[in-house]
Amino acid sequence: YTENSAAFRGEENIEILNKLSEELGVLRQSMLFTGLEVVTYNISHKQRDLKLFELGKVYRNENNKYLEISQLCLIMTGNSASENWLHPTRKVEFHDLYEVIQKILHKFNITSYELEFSRNKIFRECVSLFVKDKNLVTFGWLSNDVLRLTETRQDVLSGIFDWDYFTRLASSEILIEEVPKYPEVRRDLSLVIDKSITFNDILRIVRKKENELVRRINVFDYYEGDKIEKSKKAYAMSFILQDKTRTLTEKIIDRTMNHLMQTFENELGAIIRK
Repeated sequence: YTENSAAFRGEENIEILNKLSEELGVLRQSMLFTGLEVVTYNISHKQRDLKLFELGKVYRNENNKYLEISQLCLIMTGNSASENWLHPTRKVEFHDLYEVIQKILHKFNITSYELEFSRNKIFRECVSLFVKDKNLVTFGWLSNDVLRLTETRQDVLSGIFDWDYFTRLASSEILIEEVPKYPEVRRDLSLVIDKSITFNDILRIVRKKENELVRRINVFDYYEGDKIEKSKKAYAMSFILQDKTRTLTEKIIDRTMNHLMQTFENELGAIIRK
């Protein structure tokens, strides 16, 4: 896997001069492919529900300059939890991985970032997370080409961190918050918007208009296709609301969501599917 992974990065292999064998003759370009070796081994032994991470060094040849970089790779595949008679099983979903990434960022006080949806050779659908215009982590569903190359016979979610950049950004002061006394409330919306509008555009509006009550927002489904206009895309989004001083009433919740919906319609030209 390590040797073939260079084809996905568009870089030349860095060959070891005193290699022990052809299979171990090059330096790895990504922690993803060694992580997928573990995935395929576990699947072959009937362990299909996996949540793994790999942290280590990777090596690149950029303009005839050899670089050693630390990289963290997160992997999820199979069911989100083991079978349980109380709860039906479900496959891991995009928001499961995004939630883990958010917790890592929050734990180390990285709270300001931008998100960009895209596709590439590694991922069939992915999000790149930027801090100060530099890519910190890319995460999403791995492409069919990667799965075939690694003989992985089920869908896999993965997130790849530039760990050197992360450690430079991470605050030495870990955030600790008192456990809230009052419950969270979730509301879902489906927005049909222009493809040019990013998740970060929506995030900025929420922070500007309802920053006091909206604690988190998340895209848990994404759609482009023949059911909407070619120039449009649809986000299914969750909004987590919470007041630290009191329990939210239905009146306050409805007023907050109506305000957001009106703002999305006016500023983004969004069509709201309630």
